[in-house]
Amino acid sequence: MIKYLLILLFLTPIQAFAGKYANQANENPFHNGELNAKYEGEATALGGTVLKHITVNNNNLYLLDLKTSSINNIWVTSFVKAQGKEVVEVGDNVIFKGYISTASSLDETEELENSIQSKTLLMAIYALNKGK
Repeated sequence: MIKYLLILLFLTPIQAFAGKYANQANENPFHNGELNAKYEGEATALGGTVLKHITVNNNNLYLLDLKTSSINNIWVTSFVKAQGKEVVEVGDNVIFKGYISTASSLDETEELENSIQSKTLLMAIYALNKGK
């Protein structure tokens, strides 16, 4: 039963869970080259090349190059195993779907924010790793 519920969850469009800023966030979830903190909790998807992998407080974090000149590299934390190639490595092309989050809401000690040098990141609930 749980297996079928998980399949249904992953097949449901992410917009079905989105809040009042979802359309705006999906049109332009960025502000000053980073994810816009105003849209915290809103669903969006990002895809790019993994530049760096670090672990902070037992959480895996990936620095993603979106290959867009006006947007900085974006940090993503993922709590799920990637589809496709399961282990995410530097150089892999990955699509992450999840929710915009502030570093301070995930870690009040500021260790996360200091480690990633960003106020926002994507908290992924789905990852598709296409490899290198």
